[in-house]
Amino acid sequence: MLNHRVCLLLLLAFLPSSVRADKPDLPSPPAGFDWQWCDEVRVGMLKPQQWHFLSQSKNETRGYFITKEKIHGTGKFDTGLSLNVIPNVGKKQGGEASNFAKSFIREAIQDKQSVLQIIPPGEVGPAKTFGCRIRRLGSIVHYFLITDDSQDILYLFMFESPESEWESAWKIGETMLRKLYVDFPDK
Repeated sequence: MLNHRVCLLLLLAFLPSSVRADKPDLPSPPAGFDWQWCDEVRVGMLKPQQWHFLSQSKNETRGYFITKEKIHGTGKFDTGLSLNVIPNVGKKQGGEASNFAKSFIREAIQDKQSVLQIIPPGEVGPAKTFGCRIRRLGSIVHYFLITDDSQDILYLFMFESPESEWESAWKIGETMLRKLYVDFPDK
């Protein structure tokens, strides 16, 4: 189970670098995984070697998908990790990125019967984190949000799987979420 302490440990890798070179020198991935580098947003995520990757953009939002099922063409998957990187989210909502993240979590946990876990908010450097796990339409979705209010940016990670497959899928998802790399933009 991904808990508050683990979330804070994740963020140690999120500290901004003073040199914005090409892809950073990421640590060796665990067995069965490779790093998937998303250069446009400077994020590294673990991708299981037999899984698929897709990136898309809509307006300013960039979306990245690492999925068990091939989603090219269909745009649908059952098990996988999605990342939406949303710049200027606070500006659009009339507040800070972290306020949007808090509202997102409040709405996600509104149906108390669907809530499986709430991750206490955390903070390290410029990053503020929020998260929860819920049941939704036969699936389980684990949300992990990272914000940087000084840059007004939101990183929305979602790992989801059918509820009947959650236990085995989460073994993979937890590994993916424990080792994220986010290179925050310099001010």
